[in-house]
Amino acid sequence: MAIAECLQELKKTGKVDQDKPTLKRYSKDHSYHHPMEPLCVFTCQNENDIQTCLRICNKYKVPVIPTAGKTSLEGHTIPESSNVVIIDTSEMDKIVAINEKDLDCIVQPGVNWMELGERLEKLGLFFPPDPGASAMIGGMCGTNCSGTHAWRVVLADGTVVKTRRRPNKSSAGYDLTRLFVGSEGTLGIVSEATLRLRRLPRFHAVIFSQFKTLQDAANTVAQVVQEGILLNRMELLDDFSMKAINLANKSSYGELNSLLFECAGFSEVQIRDQLEALEKITSGHHCVLFEKESGAQSAKLWNIRKAAYFASKALRPEIDSHILTTDCAVPISHLCEMLTATRIDLSNSGLVASIVAHAGDGNFHVFLQVDITNEKEVQAAEAFRLRNATLALKFDGTCTGEHGIGIGKRELLVEEVGHETVELMRRIKKQLDPNAILNPGKVFELYPKAKL
Repeated sequence: MAIAECLQELKKTGKVDQDKPTLKRYSKDHSYHHPMEPLCVFTCQNENDIQTCLRICNKYKVPVIPTAGKTSLEGHTIPESSNVVIIDTSEMDKIVAINEKDLDCIVQPGVNWMELGERLEKLGLFFPPDPGASAMIGGMCGTNCSGTHAWRVVLADGTVVKTRRRPNKSSAGYDLTRLFVGSEGTLGIVSEATLRLRRLPRFHAVIFSQFKTLQDAANTVAQVVQEGILLNRMELLDDFSMKAINLANKSSYGELNSLLFECAGFSEVQIRDQLEALEKITSGHHCVLFEKESGAQSAKLWNIRKAAYFASKALRPEIDSHILTTDCAVPISHLCEMLTATRIDLSNSGLVASIVAHAGDGNFHVFLQVDITNEKEVQAAEAFRLRNATLALKFDGTCTGEHGIGIGKRELLVEEVGHETVELMRRIKKQLDPNAILNPGKVFELYPKAKL
C-alpha cells in the first residue's frame, strides 16, 4: 500500500518515468551483477527535485538509488528489489562557476568529467582525476574521487547541508566532506560539488617503454615512485593487454609489458630532468624500448590505454565475453610481488585476462574475459577475484582502489577494516538515514544475517 501511495505522489510531480525500455535501461550498470528493474525513474533538474523525491520516499519508507552516468563496475546503481525509485541526476549538468584565481570550480553531479576538462583546458586549468570517459562527477565523488573540496548534500529527509566553505584550509568543525566522499550514495545525494583544480603545465613529454618481464616493469614503477620523480601519469599494460590492443585496433605494438610515462612541468629543464631520470631507471631494469612521443602519437597512446578495458574482449573473440574486473591496490613496495602472484594465479586457473595499472598508486585491474553462460567459468573467475583481493589485504593493501565496494565486496570490507569499523559505519548510516532508504545493500548489509 505504501509503495502505491508513494508512486502516486511522485507521479504528481510530472518527473516519473515507468515505461519498459527505461526501466530495463536502469536495471543494470557496467558490472556483471544480475539486473533488476526499478519501480520507476525520477528525473531531477535541480536540488529542489532531489529534495522533493527524498521527502516523499522517506515518508513512505521506499528505497532510492541515486545515479548519473551508470558506469559503476560494482553494481552501485542496481536495485536490490523492484520496489526502488531511481533518482537520476544526469540532467543536473551545469558548471555553476569556475574560479580561476582560486583554482576551484563548482559543478552539479551530472557534469561529465571530460566535458568539464574541455572547459577547463581553455582556461589553462585541469581537474586531476582520470576515470572512464562516461563518468560523471556525482558518481566519481561517491566512490572517493580525489580533489573534492566541499559538497552540498541532500539527506534522506530532504535536508540540505553544505559540508564546508571554499578556502583550502579550514578547521571549522568535523570534516563532513570526507564523511560523504566514498559513501556510495548511502548517506546522502550530492547536489553540488566544489572541486580543486590545477594549472595546466606548459611542457609535456610522453615516454613509451617496454620490458620483457612484468617484474622489470613493476620494479621500474617502484623505483620511480621511491626516488620521488613527480610525473603526471604512469600507467602499466602487461603483454596480454598489448596483444589485445593490437587485435582490437589492428596495430602492431610490441606485445611486451609496457609503461607509459607522462612528464609535465612549467619549464623545459623540468622535463629534461625527468626524462634523464626515467631513462636511467628504466635501463637499470632491462628496458628494451624507450621512445619519446609527442603530439598526435602521444595522444594516440593515451587513447589506447583508455580503450584497454574494451579492447581486452579481443582476447576471446569466439564468445561474447563479459568483463569481470578486479580493483586491488597495494603499497608500491609490494607491487612487483603482487603482480607476479596475480599472473601465476591466472595461469594456473586457466582464465584469460589482461592486467593494467595506475602504477604510481599501486592500483591495478585484472580484466577477466568470462563466458557468463558457463557457470563453472563464472565460479572460477569469482574465486580468483576473492583470492586476489585476499592477497592484496595480506600486503596491507585494499580490495578496491577506486571502484568502490558496491554489492560484491561487502564481505571483503569487513576483512579489510574489521568488524568494529564496519559497525561504526552502520551506526553513522542509521543516524543519517533512519529509514534506510538510501541505496540499501551497498557497502555493507545494514542488518547482517546471522551465520549458522
